Amino acid sequence: FVTSSKVFAESLYAERGMNWIIGAHVNKVEAGKVTYELLDGSAGEAEFDFSMLIPPFAGVGFTAFDKAGEDITSKLFAPNGFMKVDAKYDAGAYENWKASDWPRTLQNPDYKNIFAAGIAFAPPHIISKPMSSPNGTPINPTPPRTGMPSAMMGKAVAASICDMIKGKTNEPTHTASMSEMGAACVASAGKGLFNGTAAAMTVYPIIPDFEKYPGTGRDLNGTTGEIGLAAHWVKHILHHAFIWKAKLKPGWTLIPE
Repeated sequence: FVTSSKVFAESLYAERGMNWIIGAHVNKVEAGKVTYELLDGSAGEAEFDFSMLIPPFAGVGFTAFDKAGEDITSKLFAPNGFMKVDAKYDAGAYENWKASDWPRTLQNPDYKNIFAAGIAFAPPHIISKPMSSPNGTPINPTPPRTGMPSAMMGKAVAASICDMIKGKTNEPTHTASMSEMGAACVASAGKGLFNGTAAAMTVYPIIPDFEKYPGTGRDLNGTTGEIGLAAHWVKHILHHAFIWKAKLKPGWTLIPE
């Protein structure tokens, strides 16, 4: 059956007696207390013993110059500080957004020897429909460009650069668009050797393609979510597998991103 990720996530919270607040923008953090604004414009406070805040992030803020000393910052970087690549940055309103807006080669259009993969490249726009409060505060999720997608992009960029250095081509030979790749995630939801649980999720493609997959924007055969002990063991095994891969031990190339 088909259900939203909202129902999937909120069910896990409800089963564990956890309260949740969504569609919120944190605007102040004090010792043991956080202040936030909701999509309807109202304000609220929540007390905590422990918190982890992941704020919106931007690029480093480099200023770039060419050999003649001319400022080329606007050619290399978007206003948010991330590097421009082969994405469509003039898509305009949400109604005009397409999966094809997202980059495929991760190459800068003006400087062919510069690439940006993972969190380094400037997204053409966010993934979800833009939302803001009546006060004008934007409240949107950030496109996920870490972990598995970043590794796949990095691998494609490295392969393209290798072919270009060897003189096989002057153009990128490999692609890794988030609108053409899937991703998997295993999130722990309870420890225990025989009673632990984890949520195993796959999504394909990462960027919804409503032209190819009307309705949901995703291939339902490649987009799943389940929770149980098996996923908990998969999570445990992956920890060891990724460390093995990071150390380049025998067979590391067989371990996927």
